[in-house]
Amino acid sequence: MKIIKENWKFFLFIILICVIGGYYTTLYSFESVDSKVLEDAIKQTGSKETLILISVIQISIYAVFFTSLGMILSDKVGLWKKFEKNKEAFKYLIIISIVGSLLISFGDYYIFGSLLKPIKDLYNSKPSLDYIISSFTYGGIFEEILMRLFFMSLIIWFISNLFYKKKEIPTWVFIASNIISALFFATAHLPNTQQLFGELNFILLLRCFLLNGAFGLAFGYLYRKYSIHYAMLAHFSIHLISKILWLLFI
Repeated sequence: MKIIKENWKFFLFIILICVIGGYYTTLYSFESVDSKVLEDAIKQTGSKETLILISVIQISIYAVFFTSLGMILSDKVGLWKKFEKNKEAFKYLIIISIVGSLLISFGDYYIFGSLLKPIKDLYNSKPSLDYIISSFTYGGIFEEILMRLFFMSLIIWFISNLFYKKKEIPTWVFIASNIISALFFATAHLPNTQQLFGELNFILLLRCFLLNGAFGLAFGYLYRKYSIHYAMLAHFSIHLISKILWLLFI
């Protein structure tokens, strides 16, 4: 718990962002979920406001759990670093953000959209404010807490305790954990992809693993080399720039 006390500002900031993310993610989910399912959920909870409150509380509990445990595990495996200005880190941050946003906006629309019409049709309507804020907060922050700070650190901690007790953790463990967490990150997006398109085919699978898995590797690299802060900044920036490109040019 010492690591949390020493970095309580970071901890509280993450929880606040996740609360905001939980609220707007819930509002956005109302736009995409089946109306019958939404009506049943509202009936069970009593009102739409109660449903939103329950959802926000649930996500907040997850945020507290995964942030605190992630910080502890990260510290144990030597990955926890306070945020510091680093020219090299900022260089990679800018490159990943620009390349990522171009692929997620123009690449998705012109390349994958040309291969599968329903993908291009997604861009017929502009993203809602709820969706945009959700992507910044839940996507850019909470997903990095869950997949990198917690899950990637957990894999490293597990392997190191199994094979490298009282020994220096070799580089391959960090690389392998990054690959595993990136693949898991991409796989976790498959249910939403299936719900969005009503099916999963080769093009959609390729799209999901390329756009999520590849950048999951990039975020994991920033986390491992510099800090979780740079991973979150890159993820946030990709969402920010790609949404601007979508609004202005698609």
